[in-house]
Amino acid sequence: MSLSIQSGEVIGLIGENGAGKSTLLKILSGNYRHDEGTIAVNGREVQFRGPADALRVGIGVVHQEQSLFTNLTIAENIEVNTPSGRGGVNRLGLYNWRRLYADAAQALDLIGSHLNPKTRVSDLSFVDRQMVEIARAIRVSAASHTTPLVILDEPTAILERTETAILEREISKLRDIGSVIFVSHRLDEVMRICDRVVVMRDGELIADRAVDDVTEEELFRLMVGRETHAAVRSRRSIDPANSPVISIHDLTRAGSYADVSIDAYPGRILAILGTSGSGRESVARAIFGAEGFDSGSVSIAGYSGRQLSIKKAVALGVGYVPAERKTEGMVGEMPADQNITLTHPGSAALGPFELPGRRLSLARAWFEKLDIRPREPEHMLQDFSGGNQQKVVLAKWLNSAHLKALVLDHPLRGLDPGAAETVNAQIRSVCDEGTAIILIPDTIDEALDIADDIVVMRDGRISGVFDLGHDNPATLDLLERML
Repeated sequence: MSLSIQSGEVIGLIGENGAGKSTLLKILSGNYRHDEGTIAVNGREVQFRGPADALRVGIGVVHQEQSLFTNLTIAENIEVNTPSGRGGVNRLGLYNWRRLYADAAQALDLIGSHLNPKTRVSDLSFVDRQMVEIARAIRVSAASHTTPLVILDEPTAILERTETAILEREISKLRDIGSVIFVSHRLDEVMRICDRVVVMRDGELIADRAVDDVTEEELFRLMVGRETHAAVRSRRSIDPANSPVISIHDLTRAGSYADVSIDAYPGRILAILGTSGSGRESVARAIFGAEGFDSGSVSIAGYSGRQLSIKKAVALGVGYVPAERKTEGMVGEMPADQNITLTHPGSAALGPFELPGRRLSLARAWFEKLDIRPREPEHMLQDFSGGNQQKVVLAKWLNSAHLKALVLDHPLRGLDPGAAETVNAQIRSVCDEGTAIILIPDTIDEALDIADDIVVMRDGRISGVFDLGHDNPATLDLLERML
């Protein structure tokens, strides 16, 4: 792998999940040691014994999987990796708290965030935590007093449009003081933000192109080695003979949402659109029993309860893929095959006894169907790339023999375009078998591409409902109802 990055340049780094991008970034940030070759920063060869060495030469990283200390404040997280010493906020282990908060506020202001630096990170949403990660990387680079290299590993994966626009403006500012490696699976973002695009496949660099000399279609072919196979989904109106699998009526949770009523039918995909703070994620969690509500009701396959537990939801045939797979969707220290049978162990059991051989065989079948790489389900799940972990989390629920409804919270987050096609095809397939799907998509285009029904939420209330069997909303129509 040979790559040169010039000062004032934004490099797009793309490739399928498992192509080697994350490993390369971990080497550049000092988390991994390279076996051969050299790294030079500002013309001087360097050896990284650990992340601190990379920080000292001005390499700041926003990781794909968040790495904040949730028990500390925003300011402490932003400052924790910056060099200490004379004139700094941290001298001999003693903090100048007034300066710490001022420096953090300045870093947040650079990216257009109005978060209070004294807020504890555990109280932040996923989106706000991502903004803190970005502010921390920028702060590290500024404090190193060298030409910085800021590495952004999927920073926009779950950001809303307005927040993505703020990040794009900040990347433009970084050109004036250093350089950027920008990793994203959203090819339109790469084309819009970057000066040059580097493509990796199977651990090798296979293309290095100026954005003016390449198209999105060509980048897709370079990444996956084939043309796109995206299918167009035929849509039908709701069959009046069918009863909804999931029905929520006047659901209300103080501070999150109010009077939300939604019906999800068998064999249909219902997408819920909304910006951060619209309440859609909380509604999805309430359906799965992962979050309580104050009033209203949730009915699943004829069962109606005032409150619902996760155990009861799973027993009724509901699956849930959360937005934060690391903390809520998987057990990283457990092999991938055990993760797949975690919620439905009977699929690989004989009576009360789980059979390791049957479990491994079942996992291999899912690895093949979802193109999970490497094809080694006996390996710990934490050793797989983020996109392949997401596929294992999805397989865990598809493995159910009695799946009636599947709630998907940002299921394509962190997936490359080829992997997104594979996952979408599987979602369509299980839907065609009669499963009701409730989808929280990353983008409006994702909803229009795959959904049969769209519900739009704004400020905790439903602001629009569309049956795509006969309605044909434009992107602007949906955006107006979101904002």
